[in-house]
Amino acid sequence: MKRNLRAVGICGSPRQGGNTEILLEMCMNELKRLGFETSIIKLRSLKIAPCLSCRKCLETGNCVIDDDMTRKVIPKLLDSDAIVIASPVYFNNVSSHVKMFMDRTWCIRGKLKNKVGGAIVIGRGYGLESALTAIHSFMLKHYMIIGHRGVSAIGFDPSDVLNDERALRDTASLAKRIYELTKFCQFKQTP
Repeated sequence: MKRNLRAVGICGSPRQGGNTEILLEMCMNELKRLGFETSIIKLRSLKIAPCLSCRKCLETGNCVIDDDMTRKVIPKLLDSDAIVIASPVYFNNVSSHVKMFMDRTWCIRGKLKNKVGGAIVIGRGYGLESALTAIHSFMLKHYMIIGHRGVSAIGFDPSDVLNDERALRDTASLAKRIYELTKFCQFKQTP
């Protein structure tokens, strides 16, 4: 019996209820409407240590750090069909929460292959493309499938993104494209 499609959203904002979280929730709600089981991981609420670069995962296949990344986040990533990463833009790049998350996935390289990925970034205007590139590069390094340019939203004050009509349309478009690609990949894997 086939299981439902699963999507996990990674929220890299240190702010609760901020612009990043608003758009990510919209994307995940649209995916839920399309039939996905969804969940959101708020990195700010987890205890995640930085990568030690110890390379033990090369020998064991697992990270040696016992924290929320290994216990909560990695299992969700491995169990998902789609992963959406949302980040505010700080200094023309992703937040430190997102960067630490990315670095800690080194131990599962090769295990995210063919999962569908999406990116959402929010900022005042400068650095949006750089942050999207960082997320897309991360996904390509993991051999994930990217089928959407990503969402670049303008926002600074609380709820600003709700006034960015293009970003709202792009968020719905991202969810739809994730659905299309995930269904296609599922179809291709059916014997």
